[in-house]
Amino acid sequence: MLLKLKTDIQLSEFLNIRPNTISTWKKRNSLDYETVISICELYELDLNEVFLNKRTSVDSSASTPLITREVQFQYASGADRQGLMEIVPKYKFPFLAVENSLAFQVVSNNMFPLIDENSFVICEAATLDAVRDNKIAVIVSKNKGIFLNRVGKGQYKADQVLLVNDNDFYNDVVLSESEITEVWLVRGVLSYDMNHESRFTFINDSLRKINSFMKKNEITDKQ
Repeated sequence: MLLKLKTDIQLSEFLNIRPNTISTWKKRNSLDYETVISICELYELDLNEVFLNKRTSVDSSASTPLITREVQFQYASGADRQGLMEIVPKYKFPFLAVENSLAFQVVSNNMFPLIDENSFVICEAATLDAVRDNKIAVIVSKNKGIFLNRVGKGQYKADQVLLVNDNDFYNDVVLSESEITEVWLVRGVLSYDMNHESRFTFINDSLRKINSFMKKNEITDKQ
């Protein structure tokens, strides 16, 4: 219904599976839920509508800003934050039901193999006290930038936090709590499909706006 597919043949072609697989699902009253959920995320379909035939009302204001690698220094510094947030791309995640969310682009493989470079981590605003030990979070420091790590608590002095990498190639980082300006708890990971035409256009259009914003701020800084 949601994808305008009328036959099992069309559905099998869409899912890239054999038609008899769908027949088997019907006989066994089962589904490949992982595949279905992936399709829902890709096409921004409401899981409640797919599985429960119930539509969740989502306000456009609930769209999540995407903090791409090009603007992360600007975001961390806090310079013209309001202007920046007006031009960054925004994406409505049907599986995310929080009011204050951001998605940060991953700029290194320090959390590989769990999180790949260039993917986006989808985050909910949090406090350092609310992040449990060894949970993955994005830590923002005005002076030192943006970090994506496991948060190790209680391993140093009371006012220090250990940021742990999953990839042994990278060194762990110690920050004092006074250096931390924002904490974002990671709720999910989104890998962009660069072969998907609409998303490719969406990203390029967004980057043009970001580049224009950055050049404008460079001129302002020089004056």
